[in-house]
Amino acid sequence: MNFAHPNLSLEEARATPLGYREEIDGLRAVAVLPVLFYHAFPTAVPGGFYGVDIFFVISGYLITGIIHKQMLSNSFSIADFYARRIRRIFPALIAVVLVTFLIAWFLLPPRELKSLGTNIAGGAVFIQNFILLGQVGYFDLAAEKKPLLHLWSLAIEEQYYIVWPLLLMLIGAWRRWSLAITIALAVASFIACLIVQPRAPDYAFYLPVTRAWELLVGSGLALWVNGRSVEARPQPLIDGPMVRELIALAAMLAIVIAFWRFGRLTPHPGVRTLLPVLGAAALIATSGTLVHRYVLSSTPAVFVGLISYPLYLWHYPLMAYARIQFVDQVPAWVMIAIIAASLLLAFATYRFIERPIRFGRRRVPLKVGSLLGGMAVLGIVGVIADRSNGWPARIPAEIRGFMLDGSETAFRWRNGKCLLMADQSAFAPECLGTGRRPLVAVWGDSYAASLYPGLAQFGAERGFDVAEFAISACAPLIGYVNAQRPLCKPSNDAVLRHLTELKPDVVIFYGTWRASDDEVRAGLERTIPLVKEAGVPTVVIVGPPPTWQGDGLPANMLDYYFRTRTVLPERTWFRTVDEWTKPFDAFLAAQAKRLGADYVSLRQFMCDDNGCLTRIGPNASELTTFDSGHLTYPASLLVARHVLDTVPGLPK
Repeated sequence: MNFAHPNLSLEEARATPLGYREEIDGLRAVAVLPVLFYHAFPTAVPGGFYGVDIFFVISGYLITGIIHKQMLSNSFSIADFYARRIRRIFPALIAVVLVTFLIAWFLLPPRELKSLGTNIAGGAVFIQNFILLGQVGYFDLAAEKKPLLHLWSLAIEEQYYIVWPLLLMLIGAWRRWSLAITIALAVASFIACLIVQPRAPDYAFYLPVTRAWELLVGSGLALWVNGRSVEARPQPLIDGPMVRELIALAAMLAIVIAFWRFGRLTPHPGVRTLLPVLGAAALIATSGTLVHRYVLSSTPAVFVGLISYPLYLWHYPLMAYARIQFVDQVPAWVMIAIIAASLLLAFATYRFIERPIRFGRRRVPLKVGSLLGGMAVLGIVGVIADRSNGWPARIPAEIRGFMLDGSETAFRWRNGKCLLMADQSAFAPECLGTGRRPLVAVWGDSYAASLYPGLAQFGAERGFDVAEFAISACAPLIGYVNAQRPLCKPSNDAVLRHLTELKPDVVIFYGTWRASDDEVRAGLERTIPLVKEAGVPTVVIVGPPPTWQGDGLPANMLDYYFRTRTVLPERTWFRTVDEWTKPFDAFLAAQAKRLGADYVSLRQFMCDDNGCLTRIGPNASELTTFDSGHLTYPASLLVARHVLDTVPGLPK
């Protein structure tokens, strides 16, 4: 039976091919190049990430067209479909992931390799979007250094390919309603996207349910094409050459607007995502126009389109590793070289890996079995890297003990209770202390949480109590707003209420202070008087500790060892961010003096002319931080003692 057109003969059904259209390969180039340039130079193409949305439309159109054509001829096979997808997707993916892991083996410290292992395992079974949902947002700064971040889009496509053929077989039985049902599903997905996006942007970005409408637009277009193509020659979708010209120009303009007028602050996916999605659909629905002949069908565009899949795969790991190596700023010439290298690697992958495996009917079971086995091996490697906490045995013995991942310290922070996460605004009862006096309260972000263990230790020894009010990524300032953490304001308001009720003897402010000087000045002017009005006699501001570029002190120690074959000195300026710490330390000290608060400079305590402390303890065996600036437990004890002994009136 023919699923969509049961009344058609087999010969008629065979006469509905989509046919090869080189302008669709050109459209792939329009999609992939802005993505590359956005990842390399975000300000040059601020909306370049919309290229992925164009890819979704193209994928939905082509896959649905192929499946539907086979359904019309009663020749569709789920097994054959997945075998073809494996031969299409796996060869380049295995090559890129393997190279990415081999580079990481020599470059990344355990914590980062553990994270990469999780991503490799997730990528092997195409759930990378769900893995990233628990790790990092696509637009977060930390995302730039995740080598396999870009596999989220491939995961969504593959999830769609698993579900959609089954649905298409089901709705194909109602041939007159198949297109209407597809449109209804697309509308439902789009509405879900609009509902979720303002409330949980990362969920809207990564979830297949809120992304499916983009693929369904392409799928609906393919069903429309096949529905009209019952003649020996496909009928044009849009009659009138002038109308097609205007539609094609408008579609290109819509795509250009998305690339250059929108950016990472634009709610995405959302209403504005309609521009690139409908623009791509309109270009697929039209043909033969000036845009198609001279832009999309041009030789360079078709060439880039043909290698667009391996090009997309190669570019991001190379850029991520460049950002890891160059720390904060990758030179423009390096990014240009990476784009050129990505093009060369993509062509080589397409020519020598993709084509030999993808095409041809010989040894298909062997090819599919080998690819499945190769992907399974990669997945196992990823699981081992994750479960072994980053394969620490590969690290030279001289520095292996310094390769901290945070678990050695962070369990003392009381995460989720007294260190609130992004979706929390209420502190657990134990955060308020036990009722003993005197009471010291520490208020800040995760930096404050890293100071709490030291304060708690000395509290037990010296007979004072400690209250902990830490809010992840939120400065301890009343009225502070962080667009990525909408609960900052209510959480800080809750802290002030607790302080008013508890009336602690001391409140210590300690945070990353990653806000503008004006924001910090205005926030302190609001906050410190309110704390004093609450009955707190002593207010202490603790300045920023020595912090480190890139992925933190363990990563820099590993890099230093590979460069010099020696351990990072106990004091050093190597990859510190003192150009920020020193002036901000002076600024914060001036604000404390102006507002009548005590100030403790950790920079002056931990740095001298020879550099800043990297290691402390017996034989300098303990790092001061496990990443850029969070204190390890030994450093927390060191800093807590210094704060308590420096400020008059604090428990000695």
